[in-house]
Amino acid sequence: MQLGALVLGALLMIYGLVGFWPAFSPLGADGRQPTLLGLEVNPLRSALTLALGVIGMISATRMSSARAYGWVLAVVSAAFVVFGILGVADPAVDWLGMNTPAIVVAGVFAVLGLVLALGRVTRSFPGGDREEPAVHGEPARRERH
Repeated sequence: MQLGALVLGALLMIYGLVGFWPAFSPLGADGRQPTLLGLEVNPLRSALTLALGVIGMISATRMSSARAYGWVLAVVSAAFVVFGILGVADPAVDWLGMNTPAIVVAGVFAVLGLVLALGRVTRSFPGGDREEPAVHGEPARRERH
């Protein structure tokens, strides 16, 4: 979970930072924002994405905060999807500057947020089970096979 929050946070932070580059370019001939690899970007969404990334990297320190970040990411990304769909349907309310590929990316991040929030936590380690720690100074017991 914590590694997932760290990776998603880093991806969102990079996406938010890189999104500022075309966001401050002049509008295209059709009056729309320029795109970054086909994704329409604008400064507001880039700032929100950057903030989500920073929060994700900070939340990677504890399991509970990583799960909470999963919920935040899922809810905010789902809101991006809803506002993006509304913006595509009516360009007058397109204040996030999203096109269809940007909506799909937001949907993917919403699903990844849910996976992070609801994912199963395993206590096993690669290479075998972990030995149980000693209780009250007693030596650890191992089962013999």
